[in-house]
Formats: sequence, structure tokens, C-alpha cells
Amino acid sequence: MTYAGYSPCLPTRQEYRVQDVGREEVSAFSPSNPFPVGTAQERMPDKEFRNNIVRSQFTPLWSITTKTKKFTVSKPIKIRLYSEDNLFFAENESLVIIGTGSSAMAAMDDFCSHLVHFYHYYKRLPWDKVTGDAVRLKKLYETLFIEQG
Repeated sequence: MTYAGYSPCLPTRQEYRVQDVGREEVSAFSPSNPFPVGTAQERMPDKEFRNNIVRSQFTPLWSITTKTKKFTVSKPIKIRLYSEDNLFFAENESLVIIGTGSSAMAAMDDFCSHLVHFYHYYKRLPWDKVTGDAVRLKKLYETLFIEQG
């Protein structure tokens, strides 16, 4: 899994100047017409947690690969990674899932295995057996992954 920390690239004062150039005159990717963009820098969460650089961080989950199948989510799942007492946690409150492990990667792997398990569970569960918060969860899980042919 790849973790990404998002931070904006701040343009210099010179790049803020509005240029009076027609759309057809300059390519959108021309170095003569720079524009600010967001970038993602690679993160090393295990190292950051061990060195107490961060106590908690959020990361998007885009896909899950198991031994037999790759699951692509319909929209990124926001996962909170944190550490307490030398144990790592990966959590999503909306899906009511918490993964644990001895490293951030182990916690993410545990989270993903729970996610796939509950996806299959709620997908097979008939609507007449669903009550309470399970109604909300069944709706979430039914649209969680993009079906791949």
C-alpha cells in the first residue's frame, strides 16, 4: 500500500500574475504558463509514529488486493492511522471497522481483511434480515466497490 500526504505546491509571487494570453496561444502544460497544483509526497508512517513525529494521520484507501481478486473502491475510504502503547490502529468510523497490528502496514492489512469480509457479509445478507444500523451499513457496502467484469 502507498500512503500519501497531501500538501499544496505554493506558487511564487511571479506565478500569481494574471497573464493576458488567449487559450489557444499557450498549451495547458506549457512551462511559460505555470499554475499551482497539489502534490502528494511519499510518507513512511511506521517511522513517523516511532519517532513521535505524528500521533495520528489520515490516508485514503483506493483499492484492496487479495490473493484472488482486486477490489477498487467507488470513492476513496478515509482511514485514520494512529498508535497507542506500541500498537497501530487503522479505523473508519462510518464503516465501523478497526484494524490493528504491530506496524501501520499490519494495521492496514487487518483493516482491509475486515473490510472485504464485511463487504461479502452484507452483500449476501437479505434485506428482510437487516435492522438498525445494519440497514445503513448494507447500503454503504452495496455501493462500496466498483464491479469489475
